[in-house]
Amino acid sequence: MNGIALPANRGFPFQLVAEAKYGYKWIKWVTKVKLSDNLNYRGYYEIHGFSNEADLPQESTASP
Repeated sequence: MNGIALPANRGFPFQLVAEAKYGYKWIKWVTKVKLSDNLNYRGYYEIHGFSNEADLPQESTASP
């Protein structure tokens, strides 16, 4: 990561970063990948009430 080894507590050797998404959408400690075409699938956080989209708020660039 930026020329520095990713430490174990941050997901070594691999971390998937979902840009413009809240951190619970970032994946650490990948052990397997399972693909699905089920559009209604919900992960651990989503079945516990978190947003499935998890989009970060857009910052306005408009001048007042």
